[in-house]
Amino acid sequence: MVQLSVVESANLTFAQSRPLVAVFVGATSGIGEYALLALARAHSKTGKGIRVYLVGRSAASAKNIIAECQHLCPSGDFRFVQVDTLNLLQGTDDCCKHITKMETAEPFGGGEPRIDMLCMTQGFVRFGAAEITSEGLEVSMTLLYYSRMRFTTNLLPLLLATPTSHPAHVLSVFGAGLEKGANLHLDDLSLTKDPKAHYGFLNLRVHVVHMTTMFFEHLAQQHPGKLSLVHVYPGLVLTPAMKHPSYPWWFKAIAFVMLPIAKRTIAIDPEEIGKRVLFLATPRYPARGVENVRTSGGQVAVAVGSDGTSGGGAYSCNWDGETNDIEKFYVKLREQGFGNKVVEHTDKVFEMVGRGERFEE
Repeated sequence: MVQLSVVESANLTFAQSRPLVAVFVGATSGIGEYALLALARAHSKTGKGIRVYLVGRSAASAKNIIAECQHLCPSGDFRFVQVDTLNLLQGTDDCCKHITKMETAEPFGGGEPRIDMLCMTQGFVRFGAAEITSEGLEVSMTLLYYSRMRFTTNLLPLLLATPTSHPAHVLSVFGAGLEKGANLHLDDLSLTKDPKAHYGFLNLRVHVVHMTTMFFEHLAQQHPGKLSLVHVYPGLVLTPAMKHPSYPWWFKAIAFVMLPIAKRTIAIDPEEIGKRVLFLATPRYPARGVENVRTSGGQVAVAVGSDGTSGGGAYSCNWDGETNDIEKFYVKLREQGFGNKVVEHTDKVFEMVGRGERFEE
């Protein structure tokens, strides 16, 4: 475990290193909100300045969060970008166009338009039957995988515009390291070809985790020295999502009994997980190929990438900042060309939906 004191020190150093432009998707509640507040706290006194684009549905929630952020960091520039739904990739595309237009029209600090940090927490694993959208994709798969990769690729020109001395960081909060529990359906990556047979709580999680790892590794290899991508499992954090109406009665009954106990024992404090998510954007997790990385005064080593390479550029992390030992899960899959299959599949989805067509596996 990376000690919390090291995390806090690294976050302050990060805030003092340069002005920062960040995009937080799904941060009107839960872990995204906690990470955004951690960023505001880190920049509150000695930071070099921040601009944040807060993407979400609820204007009322965003207003309250921005007010708290401005209280913590009065000099910060916090902007709400409202999106009705990210269940559709069209909504993601419209949102990215809006952010790009705003940042291009008025670059932060008067320099080149850029994005230094992209943090994505939208979506959760739904119980019950698959729900297919008008674009031909399953709702939870869209939120947890397709919309996140779409945000990353749409905003890539701004992410790559960061100074070479400070590579951009992309953070995706979900289930990193949870590769076990179900089988991959290699001929139905989207889980829409045969949703009755293939879709389920565990299948969804396993597909999202494997596909995120592969797509992040692809982007890290394509943009060495420019892009760090981290997928993280946040552990048990008691967020409002725990009470979502889609959860079945038995889950709610168990939660009613167990959550008060968990809160006193194993649950991770919201303020702490916010700090730990922000820590994933520090130099401990460098872009691929970056040498002579200085991390937190030498208190922690450069992280090992999901491909087993030190400083590999794409990382699978546990909530405590340590990387997951997952390489063994991908040995056979790599031999089978699974990474290329994921990239080709994802590109096909984006091309078809981008043309206004309904995706079919």
